[in-house]
Amino acid sequence: MLRIGYAFILTAGGLLAGYVAYALIRLLVISPAIGPVFKGVILLGALGLILTLVGLILERRKEKDDVDRDDGNG
Repeated sequence: MLRIGYAFILTAGGLLAGYVAYALIRLLVISPAIGPVFKGVILLGALGLILTLVGLILERRKEKDDVDRDDGNG
């Protein structure tokens, strides 16, 4: 039951974060006060941040799996 609750919380958080990201990107794209080059730089920076976070999460999971196998728990 606890895992199901965690899954629901993580799903809700992911959906909320996705909607906030969508709203910010939409606001950035339709804003006439920001130049197109600066918009591109902001979007590239955000993409780099997201890819870095995903990479760190995947690396952390990989390390955890390696430790579990080394301990004989996996």
